[in-house]
Amino acid sequence: VPFNVNPSNISEVGLDIAENLNDILKALNDNISLKWCLSTVKKAKVFSIVYQCNEKKMSIYKEEIAKKLPEYSYKTIATIVDEGIAKGFYVSLDPYDAKISDKKIKNIRPSLEVITAFYKWNFHRISATYKIINKFK
Repeated sequence: VPFNVNPSNISEVGLDIAENLNDILKALNDNISLKWCLSTVKKAKVFSIVYQCNEKKMSIYKEEIAKKLPEYSYKTIATIVDEGIAKGFYVSLDPYDAKISDKKIKNIRPSLEVITAFYKWNFHRISATYKIINKFK
C-alpha cells in the first residue's frame, strides 16, 4: 500500500475503493467510442496497443497487433479492428514508414474522439483515486 491505512478504517477504505470503481465504470458510459474500445478484455488490449503506437508515432497494423497478442487469433484481432474502423473509433492511415509499399498494410490509429475521451476518463479516474488516497493518509 502506498500509504499507511489504519486497521480500524480498512472497511471504509474498501467501501470507498468499491464506490470509486463503480464511478469509474459508470463514467465509461459518457462516451460510446471509449465504452466500445474498453468493453471487453480483447478490445481493451487491442486499444492499448493501438493507442501506445499512436503516441510513439509507430506504425501498427492488424498483423502486428496479432503478433503482440498471441493469445488471440489473427481473425479475432482483424474483426475487432475492422469493427472499430467501421464505427469510426479507429482510423486507417498510410504507414508512417514510406518504405512500406504494400498497400494492404494500413496504419491503425484511434480517432480523435477516442483519444479525447480516453484523456478525460483517465483524468477523472486519477483525480478520484487521489482523493481516496488523501482521505486516508
